[in-house]
Amino acid sequence: MKIRNILVILIAVTTIFAAANNNKKTSAPIEHFDLNTLVFLEEENELVPGFDTASYLPDSFNPYEVKFSLEAINYMEENDEVNLGFDTSGYLPEGFDPYIQ
Repeated sequence: MKIRNILVILIAVTTIFAAANNNKKTSAPIEHFDLNTLVFLEEENELVPGFDTASYLPDSFNPYEVKFSLEAINYMEENDEVNLGFDTSGYLPEGFDPYIQ
């Protein structure tokens, strides 16, 4: 049994080495690749949500139209004082100024 296993392994290794050494180089002509010969296929992927979106969008809705209004920006006043309901000076060091860097 042991000799048979060694014989099978020996035949397998010999076959692998013989196949590896038997690679013959083909003498095919070398062709240069030209990028201009590539053909690009473009697929139009249409998204189908499975329901009618027109009933959920406003009339004359255009997703490509840019609507921007300066009134939509909420500005914050710089000098708003926050009242915490207690005196913070007892919790801060003397001469503390949060605006000094």
